[in-house]
Amino acid sequence: MKTILIPIDFSQTSHKALEVGATIAKRIKAKLVLIHMAGLEVGLNEKNTSFEQAIFYSKVVGKKFEELVQEPYLEGVTVEPILQKHLDFEGINELAKEIDAALVVMATQGSKGLAEIIKGSNTEKVVRYSEVPVLVIKDNDLQFAPERMLYVSDFNIETIKAYHRMVEIATLFNARIEFLYVNLPGSNFKSTSEMDETLLNFFKEVKHPDPVKAIQMVNRHADYSVEQGVMNFSAISGTDVIAIPTHGRTGLSHILKGSISEDIANHSVMPVLTVKM
Repeated sequence: MKTILIPIDFSQTSHKALEVGATIAKRIKAKLVLIHMAGLEVGLNEKNTSFEQAIFYSKVVGKKFEELVQEPYLEGVTVEPILQKHLDFEGINELAKEIDAALVVMATQGSKGLAEIIKGSNTEKVVRYSEVPVLVIKDNDLQFAPERMLYVSDFNIETIKAYHRMVEIATLFNARIEFLYVNLPGSNFKSTSEMDETLLNFFKEVKHPDPVKAIQMVNRHADYSVEQGVMNFSAISGTDVIAIPTHGRTGLSHILKGSISEDIANHSVMPVLTVKM
């Protein structure tokens, strides 16, 4: 049985992720593992938290989990709750690998401005660390049944692993894969022949049965940034899910350079699937 991991903070946003996760679990016959990190909402993560406070908080969370699993949309779904006693976003990645999760599902309302630069959203942090594909849910229909997945890439050889993981998820969703290359001005600009060469090399490396035909199926969109290109193209293409590889950049390099995948996951109005390279 496949496993879907869902971080829970008992907010309306995480309830949305859980409902979508339940929809997916029923379709692919998967179980849900729910993880709540102490400190995500309240201060159990503080160093001066007493043993008595920790016990009290554990009981409160246990009660919330008991109420949560009674939600009607979880009927018929196997659910396993876990309380992690410290705030650790890297720990979500370790748990996902330990339980062999096929997917992590989260929902986000996004963050903007200075708060985004300094702190970012919890979803962004999970995207940054997770080696398991992360599906980021937005204000969409909770009956999640995507038919068209738009895979956005520069089609460099380093993205091959992410491509194969994305194909696995698309197969789980029973979704058709479409491709997008965003051509940028300046030093990143590529002529048609240069794009064709990049795409041909890529599809040969992934053992596509017909690489020449494959490059003809790649949508090419010119824009001033990858994020703008993805947003503008997906808005007119009827895409159900945007899929994009991520480096999972952390630390100072993340603050200075940012991450295209995290920005898209945070700002897109449609679901985004991020896949670690």
